[in-house]
Amino acid sequence: MDDDTSGETASRPAAESPAPTRRRLLRRDRLPAYALVSFAATQLVLLFWWVAYYPGLFSPDSLNYMWQSTTGNWNTHHPITYTSLVWLSLQLTGGVAALTLLQTVALAAGLTYAVTGLRRLGGPGWAWTTAAVVLVALPPVGSFVLAVWKDVPFVVVHVFLLGTVARLVARRRAGDTPAFPRSLFLALLAELTLLCLFRQNGFIVTAVLIAVCLLVLRATAVRMIVAGLTAITVALLTNWLLLPALGVRDAGSLVALETLFGDIAVGYADDPAGFSATDTAVMAQVAPLSHWRESADCYSVDPTVWAPAFDRDAAAVHKSELVSIWGRLLKRSPGGVIGGRLCRSSIGWNPASTGNVARNPNPWSVKAYVARDPLFRASPARYDAYSAPRSQAAYDLAVQLNARTVNPEWLWWRGANWAYAAYLVVGLVAWRRREPAVLALASLTAGNQLSVLAINNMQGARYMFAPYVLGILLLPLLLTARRPTGSAPERDPVEAAPAESGQVG
Repeated sequence: MDDDTSGETASRPAAESPAPTRRRLLRRDRLPAYALVSFAATQLVLLFWWVAYYPGLFSPDSLNYMWQSTTGNWNTHHPITYTSLVWLSLQLTGGVAALTLLQTVALAAGLTYAVTGLRRLGGPGWAWTTAAVVLVALPPVGSFVLAVWKDVPFVVVHVFLLGTVARLVARRRAGDTPAFPRSLFLALLAELTLLCLFRQNGFIVTAVLIAVCLLVLRATAVRMIVAGLTAITVALLTNWLLLPALGVRDAGSLVALETLFGDIAVGYADDPAGFSATDTAVMAQVAPLSHWRESADCYSVDPTVWAPAFDRDAAAVHKSELVSIWGRLLKRSPGGVIGGRLCRSSIGWNPASTGNVARNPNPWSVKAYVARDPLFRASPARYDAYSAPRSQAAYDLAVQLNARTVNPEWLWWRGANWAYAAYLVVGLVAWRRREPAVLALASLTAGNQLSVLAINNMQGARYMFAPYVLGILLLPLLLTARRPTGSAPERDPVEAAPAESGQVG
């Protein structure tokens, strides 16, 4: 237990003990009402976005989920976890409105769980509730949660994880035992497993979270390692054994190799003479050399790998040879490859606008997607992939709000900036309160940023939406930065009350 706490307990007269206990009990009684207010307020705002963009917003990825789940062409190009949710919504309700409504409920519940956990670290309740409500009122967030995208549940899981980590930090501050109770262990295990199942970079986020917590929450080390390894193992076994057994077709490793193809294009455009005749012969079997050169764009691999001139089937056949070409390029020009990767991952670290950020899907744009995608025209779900607002007034307001939050990009769409804000806030609180354990709250943001730096294929704002959400949600921590002189860390009212009550009795 913290030395300040023990000193305060020893010096307090016995007659004074009932009053603090009563205050803790009263605050404990208010906690459920506070949670209810937080959930109701955030859900009400999210319902506005749901009515405005009913049944949801769509992208080419959305159509692929719907095509797979309605034509039986299940494959691993996108996480089956989310494709299955799309399928379930279509089967039970004939559309995706139930799924997008569920996404709003999950986010509201996650925010409630997060802010009630963060409140245990200090700060007024109104500040945490306000942060949650302001967050979902922001057009980038409000419209994002209505998108039929795997990234939405990925971000929601991050919010729940923040609530679990905050509770572990609060227990560390209060000196509670056990430091990692079974309920939080099970919550962490479920959250990390879903994180890895919804996106592949969930593995990197999990690894970073565990590493940071091992450093600053050492009392949780064993269960942290067990939870992380179990989550990763379950996700890998699901992908490697369960899905093939269920008849899900392996989409192959071509998607994972797209960044390598992008490196080759950039390298060829910079120095075509550096490629041997053997290399160019292989490249020409996949796409004309002119396409490799002219499509080179360090910000995105899409112009290279998704153009009609690029034969993806041929790329799959010659993928080992292309990987060898990339390896030789890396040896010959490591600075060029690294520079291209930094350019492509700039959405994750560059605070300045790059002018080509892909934002949330727009309503109605699905008509263009359907027209250009012959596969989707064969899906019976094509009639369900259109936005049909339940309120024209709500839709008009949503469109106006989104139009007003396009610029400045650094504020509304650069998740990197909110990552830096999170580091600043958490670092300041940890330093001022002399509590390194608080640094664990920034581990999720760091994991996302590192995963984007490690491998990224385009400037998609959604890849940094978790740091965006967490950065805003952590701002009220600033109100807890200064630790009152001579006072003890505040114990959690729910967990502390029974022990204190026993002392009084």
